[in-house]
Order: sequence, then structure tokens, then C-alpha cells
Amino acid sequence: MRTRMPKNGGIGDASGLAGVHTVKLPLWPYLVTPTGSLGLAVATGLAHWRWGEQPASIGAAAAGLTLAGTALTALTWRAAAARGIVRRAVSTTTCVAGSVWAVGATIAGPWSSPWLDMWLIGAPTASIAMAVVRVLRNSAGDDDPATGGGGLAEAVKSLRNASVARPTIKGAKASAAVTLEAGTSVRELAGDRAALASALDVPETAVRVIPDPDSARRGRVEVVPVDQLRAMVVWPGLSAPGRSIAEPIVLGVMEDGEPLTLWLPGDHTAGRNAAHFLIVGMSGAGKTEVILNIAAEVISRPDAELWLADPRKFDQLPAWVVQGAARTAGTEDDTNDLLEDLYTDITGRARQIGAHGHKQWTPGCRQCPRYRVAIVDEAAQVAAGNPLVTELTEAARSAGISLIFGLQRASHDRFPTSARANIPGSICLGVDKDVDAGMALSEATLDAGAMPWAWKNTKPGYLYAEIPGTDTTRWSMPCRSYVADEHHRAHAVAPYLGGQPATAPTHPQPEPPAPRPRPEPDMNPDHTDTNHDDDGPNQAINPNDPPDNVDPAQPIRIPPDMPRIPLGLRQPPMASEEAYEHLRGHLYDLHDSGVDVVRPGDLGDVISVTGLSGDWVRKALGRLSTGPDAMLRKTDRGTYKIRIPTPA
Repeated sequence: MRTRMPKNGGIGDASGLAGVHTVKLPLWPYLVTPTGSLGLAVATGLAHWRWGEQPASIGAAAAGLTLAGTALTALTWRAAAARGIVRRAVSTTTCVAGSVWAVGATIAGPWSSPWLDMWLIGAPTASIAMAVVRVLRNSAGDDDPATGGGGLAEAVKSLRNASVARPTIKGAKASAAVTLEAGTSVRELAGDRAALASALDVPETAVRVIPDPDSARRGRVEVVPVDQLRAMVVWPGLSAPGRSIAEPIVLGVMEDGEPLTLWLPGDHTAGRNAAHFLIVGMSGAGKTEVILNIAAEVISRPDAELWLADPRKFDQLPAWVVQGAARTAGTEDDTNDLLEDLYTDITGRARQIGAHGHKQWTPGCRQCPRYRVAIVDEAAQVAAGNPLVTELTEAARSAGISLIFGLQRASHDRFPTSARANIPGSICLGVDKDVDAGMALSEATLDAGAMPWAWKNTKPGYLYAEIPGTDTTRWSMPCRSYVADEHHRAHAVAPYLGGQPATAPTHPQPEPPAPRPRPEPDMNPDHTDTNHDDDGPNQAINPNDPPDNVDPAQPIRIPPDMPRIPLGLRQPPMASEEAYEHLRGHLYDLHDSGVDVVRPGDLGDVISVTGLSGDWVRKALGRLSTGPDAMLRKTDRGTYKIRIPTPA
């Protein structure tokens, strides 16, 4: 027997039309009922011949058949739960009728009346009824709630005792509301996703179980048997060029065709706070492409500025992103300095925003600073064990700063756990293992069906996005980022490259003193003023004649308090021990002036004088914090408390 069956359980492709292919259907299922009826007649005849003349034996046999029939009927009712109400009723009724007939035929004999008459009528009727049900099952369409959605309801019921609503199909996605029996949670059904995918003959990544936030035993099962993201999605251009950073950034498309959007600033009316993001993905998964798309969007917004750091592959970045950033860092030391400056700016920016009546950065405030987006790619090199990263994630959002960290793996040895807890947004591309995904995505998203480790780096741009302010039930939906032609992206960003300064001040600078007014020349030669000296040269001084108190043979001595004038000449760095002693002396001076706590970012003068790097300063501070006579004590907030040892 041959019939036409829809591919993928009847779920169509993006066109909404289901494809078909020819399959062979076996005939033996249609012979089960007639064969069973014939076998039952023979079995009852043998039982009557064996026990019919012995009242005690026939009574015991009847009792045993009654118990067996009851158990078989209950089993049939339970097993048919996944087969729809009609097939469940037919199969259970047939089982009850067969059990009753078997008891009577065993006692009286199947050839006696009325048992033979009942068999002659009942056996063909049951066989035909089961055959009709079988045919209807094979030809049922979406009008049958048990088979609509490619057998989704059947598959769910076969795994759990659940009530499944009529499946609905939207595009390529079939979904059905599920209510499990009392005492069973939807999370248990989520644990059966692999078996559910096997029952539907689809990839495990195609099945999602979305819990109902208001009920532990209710949820929704979604199945997308055909990968809707397999075609590369070309970058369509900037989302909102020339407009505010408060407008959403479009990074790609979601599985259902909706745009993948994210917001960086907060919005009080929408109940959304400013957001930091982790972008996690193994090498080759498409992480850099996502970061460049975000950078291009930030550069194109006039009320935003981009700070960009990449201590590993800065030299490989496109020229447009380096030119468009307000500040860049290409080494580990420069990145640490950038993070220090970010932290230093927080207090001043927050004060400036609060002075104009805002609790957070608000678009349209002309007196507020521009929204700052700091992207640190390959952040593991500077974030591991750095308490400053945690402090930044705690305080930066209220000051109009969003932090975006790019990592291949967000483990505790690569990124501080406390900092990760302060970052509400996450974009997870393909990763190597499920453990890596657990460090980037929430448990609820993973339980619902997110499996980025199934992609690894074989599907660049595939991602899951947990974006604050969006529907959390959509976080487990696969997305794909745009892929841009580099020339196209550079051309789109070009009009906005001049809008940001090459460097942005990070420390409050004192205003330069106003220049002293120069006297206006006297245009009237006859006018004399006895209260002012003549502006002409003093004829009593001969510039070629040195003063009497200066010996030309002696070297010129520079007073120690004379300010140094920078001439742009770089001095060679101090020797390490000499610089170390200079740092100790500087800390003594700070302590004498009343400063008790310092941080590495406060020691810029030491770096200028010694010519050494900020990394050397951090190591020197660590050295001064060890030993019984340590003059510093490191706190858990990345600062150092000066404690001058008291002489005995």
C-alpha cells in the first residue's frame, strides 16, 4: 500500500507549502484485529475444553480472565492517550468487549449461543473499526488536533501524560500549548527534548520548550524542522544613521524573521535600564563581525562616542573603526589605562547627568555628556583577576556608559564571576561545550532549548541573544547576525568619522588662566602718562654685557623649584630600582599631604617621571603590599591603603 505523506511532519518551508514524498505502508497492522479475534476464539475453546467440566477450575479461570481483562483495558486506555480521543475510545471499547466475551465463551464454550453469534458479529465489526481508524490516522491532516503540526501532539503525549492543545502552524514553526498532569513540571518535559526530537525526526536544536511564567506545569512546545537561518543574511546598512543612540540597533534576524534588536541606553518610560553585554563565541564563530556591526552603529549616532580596545589583534581592525573611535587601545597596558580612565570618569559624568535632573543618561539633554560605549574585545587578557572590571560593571551604567566585552570563553579564570553577574545582556555564538554556554546564557534559556555548542564554529553568525527589555521567552530562539562587505560598511560609516575627537578627556582639566591684556599702542605721540612706564626698550641695559654677579666660567645652575617645560623630548626610562624608590617617595609625600588611599590610575605623575608603564606601576604596588613591613595594604576594591610603618 502506498500513500503520499508530507515531509517534516507536514510542516512547510518559508512558503507555507508542505512538500510530499512517497512512502510504503505495511499491511500487517490491519490484520492485528481479525487475527486477534480468531486467536481469541481458539483460546477460549481450548480453555473451555480444559476446565469446563470442573466448576472450581472454570470459576478460577473466569476470575483470572476478569482480572486480566481489567488490566488490559486500563493499559489500553493509558497507552492510547497520545492517539486522540477517537482512537482511544475505539481501542478501549474493543478491549472491553473482547474481555467480556472471553469470560463468557470460556465458561459456556465459544460455539454455544449467544457467544458464537456475538463473535460472528463483533469480530468483523472490531476489525473494520480498527482499520478505519488506521486509515484515518494515515490520511489525517491539520484538521485533526492529534496529528496537526506534524504529529507534535502525539509526540508530546507519547512522552508525558499531558493535555496538548491543537497545534498551530505559523510559517515554518509548529507550536502547541501543553498542560502536564499535576505534580509534573514543564522542566521535566524540557529534559525530554532529545526524545521529542527523535519522535518527530527533527534535529534536537529544532525543538524548544517554553515554560509559562504563571504555571509550573504549563508551557509551549515549538518545533522548527527546517533551518530558517541557513542562508547568509547580508548587512542592509546602518539602523538609524544620524539619529540618537537611544534608538535600537539591529544586528541581524531571528528565526521567525523578526529583526534582532538591542538597546544600550536605558529608557525610564519603557522600564528598561542601560545595559552591558558579553559577546561570547569560539574562534571562527563570528564574534568580530558582531562587534564591528555594533561599532559602526555607535559611530553613526551623533550623541554617542566609541571607546575601543583590542589588546590582541588591534592591528587587524579596519581603518574606519580606529578612525571613528574617540579613544583606542591596542596593547594590554593601554587597555588597562583605558579602563582606569573609564572608572575615573564615572563620578564626574554621573554628577553632570544628575545636575540636570536625570537618574540616568537621557537623550536630548544638551548639557549631558555623550553616551559612551566601551568595547573591549579579547577581554580575557585584561579582565582576568582585575577587580577594576567588577567595579566598572557596577557603576558605569548610571553614568551613561555601556560596556561590551568580547570573549571566547567566559569562565572564572578568564572573566571575574562578580563582573559577569553584573552584566545583564549576553550574545552567545557557537561555543565548544555546553559548559561554555552555561557561563554566557541563563539556565532558563538553556532549559528551553538553546544549544550553541551544537554549532561550534561551523555556522558563523548563529547566536542566541539575551537582550534586556525584550520578551524572555524569545531568548531561546536562534538568530543570525548580518554579514557586511567591508567596503560597504566603510562607505556607510564614512560621513560620521569626523564627528568624534581623536581623544576624549578622561580627567577634569583645570581651565587655563586668562591671558593678561596687552596694552594698546599709544597713537598720540604728544600724549604722556606719568603713571605708566614707557613701553620702549630700556637703553640702560646692554644685552651683550653679562651681569656682574654671574661668572661665565661656571655652569648654569637650575633652581630645583623651576617648572619643567615639556619640549616633546622623551627621556629614557629610569632603572627599575630607582623608579621603585621614586614611587616610595611619592607615596610618602601623598601620605604626608593627607592621602590615605590610592589606585593605579592616580599615579600618572610617577609614570611620567619614570618613563615606565602602568603595568610596571601595578607590579610595584603589589611588591609594596607584601612582606611584614609593607607600606601598602590592597583592598578588595582594587585600591591601596597607605600605612607608613611606625619605627620601633
